[in-house]
Amino acid sequence: MITRVLTPDDEALLAEERACLSRLQLALARADADAADQSALAESVRRLDELFLLVVVGEFNSGKSTFINALIGQRVLEEGATPTTRRVHVLVHGPAVAQVSSTASVDTLAAPVEMLREIHIVDTPGTNAIFREHEAITTDFVPRADFVLFVTSADRPFTETERGFLEVIREWGKKIVLVVNKVDILETAADLDSVLAFVRQSASALLGVEPAVFPVSARLALRAKLSGAPVPGAESFGALEQFIATTLDERERLRLKLLNPIGVGLRLTERHLTAARAELAL
Repeated sequence: MITRVLTPDDEALLAEERACLSRLQLALARADADAADQSALAESVRRLDELFLLVVVGEFNSGKSTFINALIGQRVLEEGATPTTRRVHVLVHGPAVAQVSSTASVDTLAAPVEMLREIHIVDTPGTNAIFREHEAITTDFVPRADFVLFVTSADRPFTETERGFLEVIREWGKKIVLVVNKVDILETAADLDSVLAFVRQSASALLGVEPAVFPVSARLALRAKLSGAPVPGAESFGALEQFIATTLDERERLRLKLLNPIGVGLRLTERHLTAARAELAL
């Protein structure tokens, strides 16, 4: 729970944030705001008391599930060349790999992985999945994220679908890190440099800032972890893991957790202020 790492100053800040967000909820209700908007804000406030939520998104062929398996060091999620993730999967800590709950669109899976004691990891349906409802599920889940890992594939980096989805993430004010997966299929170092330059340039133009970009081979990293032996090409995964461990330390997780509902609130406030200004002008 978030209260495990709060100092007295943190507690005062959290109380002030809750009060501000409560006033915003009342204002949205009085303005007869869309039910989905009110629900998104209420959900983000409710999740202040839950563990940090790291959400992994990307196209269905980017290797998201393999990437998450490599991150936790176990083959928990189904992998494949076709859209295997038809629902949102939330990974939590548990004594054994098992499904612990299921709702209309979300399955919660437990695994005995130490990092899951502090961070819950979410695997989402591909943003370009042929099952169009998957895209809606993924989009609906983004406002809940405290941190987003966006996985793109080295053979098809930064597609139009991914650009559109990144815009959605940007509008919610999320912290984003880009992961270029499947770099082992690139033939030369020059090819890798070209792909990374393209991704950085495209992401910077879209987001207004240059996000962190990490080239990895999730397939080779998972093989190395499962075998317990070095695998050529798997080394780059360690740089991403080190970044996550450093960036998402206890204090930074708290900061991002507190920023999450503020980002949601700012987006909704601006949307409804724009509508109100238009009505006043009319």
